[in-house]
Amino acid sequence: MEALHTLIDAFNRGSLDVPANLFTPRTTFSLNGRSYESILGGSADDPLIRLLARGAAGYRTAAKALQYALQRPTVTVEALSDPDASGLRTASIRVQGELRHPAEPFAGGATLRLTCHHNELTSVEVICAEDDLERIAASRLA
Repeated sequence: MEALHTLIDAFNRGSLDVPANLFTPRTTFSLNGRSYESILGGSADDPLIRLLARGAAGYRTAAKALQYALQRPTVTVEALSDPDASGLRTASIRVQGELRHPAEPFAGGATLRLTCHHNELTSVEVICAEDDLERIAASRLA
């Protein structure tokens, strides 16, 4: 998962660069059990929604929202498991920064559930505290 560390290093520099071949147009994202397509208000059957919600574009859309809500955000990998027989690998991460509004420190943890099949990252599930999501969303809207 060298590519994951490369992705996080880029994010921590404020870049939206994505390592080549990390995400494919089929890579799906979810947040606390909700697909990114549904968060965007669309269906996975809609080609435009799929274009925005999957692969590198899906990552960039979510990363940019986080970079806007938090001033100088950083992500740290605290633990990374080996893949199990189904291709699932779990990462514990920490997100830190300063909320745009109100200007106060933010630190929250999350679990990433990364599923790979045939050397392809097929899904990224993010699981985090709803309170943290509410604080980030409020900061983005202010």
